[in-house]
Amino acid sequence: MSTGVIGSRLLARRPARAGLTVAALLALAALPLVLPDATDFLVLVGILYLVVMGLDVLTGYAGQVSLGQTAFMAVGGYGGALLSMRLGWPTALSLLAAAAASALLALVLGLTLLRLRGYFLALATLGLAVIAQGLATSLVGLTGGPSGLVGVPNLGLGPLVLTDPTSYYELVLVLCLAGALFKHNLVRSQSGRALVAVAADQQAAAVLGIDPGAFKTRALVLSAVYASVAGSVYADYFRFFSPDLIAVTVAFSLIVMLALGGSRSLLGPLLGVILLQLLPRAGQAVALYEPLIAGIVLVLVVTYFPAGLWGGARRAWEALAREQG
Repeated sequence: MSTGVIGSRLLARRPARAGLTVAALLALAALPLVLPDATDFLVLVGILYLVVMGLDVLTGYAGQVSLGQTAFMAVGGYGGALLSMRLGWPTALSLLAAAAASALLALVLGLTLLRLRGYFLALATLGLAVIAQGLATSLVGLTGGPSGLVGVPNLGLGPLVLTDPTSYYELVLVLCLAGALFKHNLVRSQSGRALVAVAADQQAAAVLGIDPGAFKTRALVLSAVYASVAGSVYADYFRFFSPDLIAVTVAFSLIVMLALGGSRSLLGPLLGVILLQLLPRAGQAVALYEPLIAGIVLVLVVTYFPAGLWGGARRAWEALAREQG
């Protein structure tokens, strides 16, 4: 096949992809109108998607398994809420300050924890999640203890205060699109290729002039910012934040969502979040056995679809396209 034919096909695909992208964005924006009773669910999916998308940068691309993302959600949720409730800061400024604090915490932790590898790193970050939950439970005067913080102010963007579910959905949609675009550009940049090289072989990456510690730390900082923003938006939307939201089981659930949908993609984490969040809504009987069902599904996916459901579907589609082409 000539180069000219290939080029013409690629050019012909661009308008089609652009049209599909616009159609998808319009469909996403119209979801609250089509499914008004599901707005809370859609907002929650978007918030968790932010967390798992950031986790994908750290675990999927940099190859560092972390169970400590809930700690950064705690900084965003509690930190942003306390700055607004106790000090009277504007909620948007509180969100940004909490994100900056999470980035600084991740930077400090990255210089120490990321020297570990494999299950040692997983255990260390699990300890971070346990510490975060323990502090949130025990510091009753600051965090409200097991009951959590109640009456968190709604998020304000200048003179505009978000109070209805639809406006929060639009905000979360914008945040998810911005996060996805940033991640898309990152993984296709030189830094993204360096992260993949570090995940594949740190010693070989070092020989090529890549500083594994620096790139792993950057990935941790980025994932922390995603998780912190998600935690702040959750607290502002539901006007509530408690230790249950950053429990160790939630930390494991985030890893399950990523493995279930598939890493190193934009749609894989979203698919994993949706599937896991749909289980409690499938009925009381299913909700009762949610951990068991999620565990069985995860074992099946990891066994037969190591790239996740989205990765498996994409490979099947590519194989079908090759056969037809």
